[in-house]
Amino acid sequence: MKIANESNVQKSHFISNINTQITPSLDLLEDAISHSSSTATLQENITSLRKRIDYMQRYISLEESREESYPVDNVDIKLLCENIMINAKAEFQTGIEAVVTVPRVSVKTNAEALEQILLYLLARAANYTESGKISLEFKKRNARTGQFIITDTGVIMDSEKLENIFKPFAETDPNNAEDWILPICQLIAYKLNGSLKIDPEYKKGTRFILDLCS
Repeated sequence: MKIANESNVQKSHFISNINTQITPSLDLLEDAISHSSSTATLQENITSLRKRIDYMQRYISLEESREESYPVDNVDIKLLCENIMINAKAEFQTGIEAVVTVPRVSVKTNAEALEQILLYLLARAANYTESGKISLEFKKRNARTGQFIITDTGVIMDSEKLENIFKPFAETDPNNAEDWILPICQLIAYKLNGSLKIDPEYKKGTRFILDLCS
């Protein structure tokens, strides 16, 4: 019942805050159109708006299927994480160290959904990290639980932002469609019988912790 009520509240927020999400981007487009030399700005805002709409649709789709679990199979976590980091580090800034610390272990999960979360989080880390390293770790807690840890040495979020990073309908930067990535990741984690959180104690950048139960 609690989950159903939260779902209804979120949908109500979506309807009531649609202007908050879309109108700022449209305003920027109109302003860019009024300046003939703003072609680059116009294209940037069109791209941002398209991304925002795509992410919103993705989130709503996941919300509607919240209680539908993904099919699972045995997954070689070390191989999966190494391949994910190879793809992710193509977007890292020059000089950023990519670190993977994962034991040779098999976990029963959905590889595609798990890959989406980890790639999203690594992409986010790449956007906010100008120097240092980005790491992906896995720790086996017991026979049924495991923990993925994504750590970067980038921007440190203030406490106010920490309270809203997983809220899809919070007031956001109209130029930053990626605000929707974390709410999407959290929903995917839920459908994987897991949870996604940020480590508030980590002060050298940002650290996300994904707990999964098979």
